[in-house]
Amino acid sequence: MEQLIADNPDINCKMYHTSGEKDATVLADYAAREAKGDVVLVACGGDGTVQEVANGITAHDNAILGIIPVGSGNDLVRQLGGGLKEGAKYRSLYAHFNGEVGKMDLIKMSWMEDDEEKTRYVVNGINIGFDGNAAILKNKLALNPYISGPSAYIIAVARTFAEKKGENLKVIVDGEELHNGETLLTTIGNGGFCGGGFHSLPRADLYDGLLELLVVKDITRRAFVSLIKKYKDGKILDIENRDKYLKYTQAKSIVIEPLATQNMQFVGDGEAFETGILKIEVVPKALKVLEV
Repeated sequence: MEQLIADNPDINCKMYHTSGEKDATVLADYAAREAKGDVVLVACGGDGTVQEVANGITAHDNAILGIIPVGSGNDLVRQLGGGLKEGAKYRSLYAHFNGEVGKMDLIKMSWMEDDEEKTRYVVNGINIGFDGNAAILKNKLALNPYISGPSAYIIAVARTFAEKKGENLKVIVDGEELHNGETLLTTIGNGGFCGGGFHSLPRADLYDGLLELLVVKDITRRAFVSLIKKYKDGKILDIENRDKYLKYTQAKSIVIEPLATQNMQFVGDGEAFETGILKIEVVPKALKVLEV
């Protein structure tokens, strides 16, 4: 990237390097405030980096999000690209100069921490229970340069499967209780992909003003094995007697309350969080994004 900029002085582009957590949020906010007119902030990384940049620019109407997917997951770009492959076009800086600007939804999550309400925007999705635990383990495995993003997730799923660790949750959707009890996994999405290419939410649309919600009940290992391929391929809603295994719906707001413990671990855009009651809502057309 640095060489590309150096070789093309006609490109009005500046590179910012991050060195720690939330650096990209601070830098994106600074760049948007300093810009004279519209500015494209290109996040070079995975979904976690994209989330950080998005949180830095949502308050700036002049800022547009661009993405060069070089992370381990890249699931938001999979949704933008309309399929499992994130597409070589998104890896080209030049392609961003010819892109079109859309206004996608965001997920706003809020929780209490030290008697203070915390908020954070999520661009792609939230995973709780088995899926979230696998994603947390995947992050550790992905530090190994010999393990790719999808491979890391498959290994993490296999190891987490041995424990079959889910969560005991109350799930409230648009003010109505949808589920109360043990779950294997709970996925809330703006985009439809997670874990580096698992098409978990096949009806997801970044522009429809709705959240997707999948709750997989506390099913047996054998039942889970029978579902995993359809879960990966975007066909989870095609299984026979699906109400026996899962609940799937769309919503504008969701509240997740852990029942067995005070706090629960989960991931938002692949990044780990730990909270008690989690409030989630969709914010329609909240983020300008460059579609290439």
